[in-house]
Amino acid sequence: MKKKSLILSIVFGLLTTISFAQEDKYFTAAENTEDYTVLELAKMDDQFSTFVSFLEASGLDTSVEYAEGYTIFLPTNEAFEEMKVGELSELTDPNNKMKLVEFVKYYIVPEKVYKNEFNSSQVITVSENKSIKINAEMNGLSVDIGGANIIASDIESKNGIIHVIDQLVTPTNYFASSY
Repeated sequence: MKKKSLILSIVFGLLTTISFAQEDKYFTAAENTEDYTVLELAKMDDQFSTFVSFLEASGLDTSVEYAEGYTIFLPTNEAFEEMKVGELSELTDPNNKMKLVEFVKYYIVPEKVYKNEFNSSQVITVSENKSIKINAEMNGLSVDIGGANIIASDIESKNGIIHVIDQLVTPTNYFASSY
């Protein structure tokens, strides 16, 4: 029994170390992320330039800049590589601004939610007919939001919490208890 506990402790320690190591590769220009807003941090790191451009084109950048106490799932530029050219063109077409606004809203929760607070019974309602399913395993060590894995979590900013994700969020028609 002691051997099993020791092995579990070592595995947990390694997973925690890996998690912190991943977080160190984002927002390196900021000495203390809590001194900056979410938008300021995202703009400082070129790894998020695609999402920042979508945020600005949607007009929601002002809301994100001045809002307090929210969570943002920040996709890396690599996450957008999976997006089909047609989808990208559709979202960036000025005639489809409402679609772009809806897309950007998939990534914002209007309250602070830390990674360990997510559980698999939660769903984030993003519109009348779309929700984002949360999958949390191993007491919050592994969390995915609409199919996107949180790869760096609980990054505190002046006005919210950032979770970096590796893929784009995919909403579904699934409904349950929500945020």
